[in-house]
Amino acid sequence: MKLAVGFGVGLALATLLAIPQGLPWHMIGLGVPGYLVVLALAAAAVTGGWHERRSLVLIAGVGLLVAALFQLFELVIGGQNTLGGDLSTVSLLLGVGIGLTAIGAPRTSTEPQS
Repeated sequence: MKLAVGFGVGLALATLLAIPQGLPWHMIGLGVPGYLVVLALAAAAVTGGWHERRSLVLIAGVGLLVAALFQLFELVIGGQNTLGGDLSTVSLLLGVGIGLTAIGAPRTSTEPQS
């Protein structure tokens, strides 16, 4: 579960890559709503991992997957870009979302049943 803390801190630090355009480290796009969503879900991942709350880590992972699909949907449809992201934002959210969902998923028993 401590890996979820690393994912959350990494996600929070990744928002620095959305610093204003024109700078060399601008690699993802985020608007103000995007910052709020990403930082809130990163905080949930850190809190869930730190306190060993598998359900909170799972909520953060699923939330990131929903945000990624929402961003992709808005890019495909066109029009309003609520999160202010681009396709690199989708890949970041998908990657961290899949990782957190895998960490937070309920454990299954691998022992053969008699």
